[in-house]
Order: sequence, then structure tokens, then C-alpha cells
Amino acid sequence: MNEMKTLDRLGPVADEMLAGLHAGEEMKRRIRLAAAQERSGRRAAPRALMPAVCCAALALVCVGVAGSRRVTPDMPLAAAKPDTVQIEAIAAGAGDVLPGVSVADLGEGASVRAAASRQDSLFATAEGDIPMVSVGGAVYRLLTTPQDMGSSLRGEQLGTVAAFTQEPSLASDQELQAGISNVAPEGSAVYAVTGLSSSTAVACEVDGRLRLFQRVSHAGRGPGGLSLEDTFSVRGQVRTLTLSGVGELSGEAANEAVAVLLDHATQTAADQTAGRQTLTATLDSGLKLQLGVSGDTLCGCGGWSCPEFFEAFEAAL
Repeated sequence: MNEMKTLDRLGPVADEMLAGLHAGEEMKRRIRLAAAQERSGRRAAPRALMPAVCCAALALVCVGVAGSRRVTPDMPLAAAKPDTVQIEAIAAGAGDVLPGVSVADLGEGASVRAAASRQDSLFATAEGDIPMVSVGGAVYRLLTTPQDMGSSLRGEQLGTVAAFTQEPSLASDQELQAGISNVAPEGSAVYAVTGLSSSTAVACEVDGRLRLFQRVSHAGRGPGGLSLEDTFSVRGQVRTLTLSGVGELSGEAANEAVAVLLDHATQTAADQTAGRQTLTATLDSGLKLQLGVSGDTLCGCGGWSCPEFFEAFEAAL
């Protein structure tokens, strides 16, 4: 038997054969070329090897990223912050290259994460439940602007906060009807907003300042048979209309687009979570109201599908 085939010779043979193997750009190019040839049928590499090829290609890219960024003692702090880079993944056994994934600069203890788009939400947040007040069973969520409406836009009193609770999502229909809040103390008055329907927005004092609250769906409770215009009654009152990531309309163009939305929106859900986009309406009064956007659906008090609105908005731009 040829002694080169015995098990005790495998170690030296492997060392000799792999001595000149280096994970450089040439190897990366060859691996990707081999993968491309396999997909096109010019080379019938076993499918079992594809995951290994993919992992090797990804490892080479990561090594290049890690080695391309070094922090030196004299480097400014801003320059030392991790960059966001693009890497590509090759799907095993498939012909398509997956979309680039944004990741943080790789380093000791670093983790890979998808970069999220910034959401320009006007809705206030808090620990646990949303900051809210209820009037007549309807739920209104606190907006971050304005910080104080003053008395000029305060309308008639609609009700009173009958009870303060930390978990309004667990409240019964009777408690919501009576009036509850997790930001306004018990006994606080709830007012209408001058120029707006009370089914769209209300005002209530929080920490001594009159704050704006917009009608929303919450904990499965939606518009209850109302139309989008009932809960977002801004027809003819819009100074500017901004669709994040797309553009802004003003004046007559903004109001025409809003008219298309209010005329054609169809309810798809009683309670729906918004996406990363927003639609912000700045009113003639200076107040701002907002809907979330997910695809061709707008989310406020319920989910409302209206592809006609997005077509009209882009056409107006």
C-alpha cells in the first residue's frame, strides 16, 4: 500500500498543500467566480459545498471591513465612530444576490444589526402604554407639539378625567366612556380644539400646560363605524402636507391631495400599527396632525387603504 495514503501522513500532506493558501482578494474573486459558474451551469459543483463557499465569501468581506478601519490616539472623536457599510450575501443554491445589509463597523464585541429608518413621529411615547386621554369612549394620543397650546385654541369643555390609570389598555368600555388618562390627573378637564372636530382631536392640561391629543385606535378599539374624515377632519384646512421620504405639498395642491384621501380611503383594520413613513398635515392654525404610513395604507384611528392618494400625491409633486 502506498504510504502516502496512510492516516499518519494526512497532517503533513495537508500542511504542504495549504501552505500557500491566503485569504486575500484573489481567493475572494475565485470563490465568487466559482459560485457564478455553478449557477450558470458551466461548472457542476456539488450543492453540498455551496454553504461553505457562501460562508467563506462572507468571511472575506467581513475581514476586509474589520481591517479597513483603525482608531489611532490622535484621531478626532467623530472620526473614531463606527461607519455603516454595505455587505452582500450570496444565497446558497440560488441565482439571486440578496439585498445589501447595513451593519455596524465590525470590532471587538460588535454586533451586526439592520439599520432602521428614522421615523419622524409626532406622537409622544412613554414607558408601557401610550400617553392618552379618553372622552366618550374614544381614545386620543398625546402629541409632542405644541408644548403649550395656550387659551386661544381651547374650545368648550367636553368632559373630565374620571380616573387616572397606569394601564389604560386594560380599561373597560365603561371606564373609557367615563374618561381616563395616564398623563392627566383625575379631575382634569378635556376640551374641544377650535376649528377641529372633537372626533379628530381634543386638548387637556398635562403638567400645567394645555396639550393636543389626536384620535387613534388603541387596544383593538377603532373608529367604530366612523369614516377616516370623521377621525382626521382636515379637509380644506391644510397649509402643508408632508410624506416622509417623498416630498411636501402646500396650499391648494395639499388640500386637493387630502380631498382624494378622504374621498377614497377604505378601512382595512380597526387597529393597525404604522410603518416607518409618516404623513404630516400642518394646518392653517399651525397645529400638526399625523398618520402613519405602511405601503398604501395609512394608520391613525384604524387602518385605511388608499392607493389613489399616493398616486395623486406623487403626481402633484
